[in-house]
Amino acid sequence: MTFLDLETRLLQRMNDLVKQGHTSQRRLAHLTGYTQPHIHSVLKRVRRLQPDLADRLLLAGELGLEDLLYRPGEKVQAMEAPLWNGALGRRHTFPQPGQTGESRLFAATFLDRFHEPALLRAASEEDSMAPLIGPGDLVLIDRAEGARRRPTFAGIWALCLDGQGALCRCQRVGGALVLVSDNPRSLVSLPDHLALARRNILDIVRGRVVWVGRELDLV
Repeated sequence: MTFLDLETRLLQRMNDLVKQGHTSQRRLAHLTGYTQPHIHSVLKRVRRLQPDLADRLLLAGELGLEDLLYRPGEKVQAMEAPLWNGALGRRHTFPQPGQTGESRLFAATFLDRFHEPALLRAASEEDSMAPLIGPGDLVLIDRAEGARRRPTFAGIWALCLDGQGALCRCQRVGGALVLVSDNPRSLVSLPDHLALARRNILDIVRGRVVWVGRELDLV
């Protein structure tokens, strides 16, 4: 799947909505703030679809990116990702796999990209990576050893520090693991670096965060 594939599927969806009478080019122009001739040219692929208009078309069509991953009517296979016991935070024992009975469904094609993926729940505000990851949010981690041996600041990592959990950015620099957090409140409880002499980095870096989800209580 490429960005060009997503663009093609979005334009096909919008053309289908127009053909089926669910919307019109005039209405799309009104909802997106673009002119009708511009919308017409984009849908006919005379003019290139720009990211801003793509986002507005998704909103106008009440679509999400996940709706473009599969064609209408295409059967989607689902897989479960286990939710580990415990909360991920500095005052909590690092979550452990176990018979919680809880899991969440993901598209199989998504989970297949990762090695032994697992879900962890972020603990308090001080333990989170706010504003990106908030307290109570679920994070899906990829436990592939190659990435864990060479973490970079570009990713967010689930760490086990003296038996307790943490979410932060980190990178191996020489013989140390340098830690950085987007959340200034968590910096108080996090060391700025860890010496790796006589320590296995895999015991510290437990996984790379590849997905974040927030469950809303609508009751």
